Amino acid sequence: MRAKYFGAKEPRHPKEISELLGTIIEKAAVGIDVRHGALVGEWEAFAPGDWVTFGRPVGVRETTLLVEVSDGSAASLLKYQVTDLRRAIDERFGADLVTAVKVRVSRP
Repeated sequence: MRAKYFGAKEPRHPKEISELLGTIIEKAAVGIDVRHGALVGEWEAFAPGDWVTFGRPVGVRETTLLVEVSDGSAASLLKYQVTDLRRAIDERFGADLVTAVKVRVSRP
């Protein structure tokens, strides 16, 4: 006895890979804000001086920006300048992108 396969009455036709990838990417990208990548990529163009000198943006999770620095003294300095950085981000990308900044000393 042969197995019966039930499905659409119309025959299936192969699809272009671009059609499939587009659908997959759209579904996977839910909740991703492309401005996060722009913030990291354009860091030197908008970040205030000390932030560019001492900090390296790692990325944004939800609305918290993570910035790595090389040592504790740089972290202390930048913590006093968070307001300046937030203002620069708000002007460039909008007030809803980053609501908090976390400074972390990178490990060697």
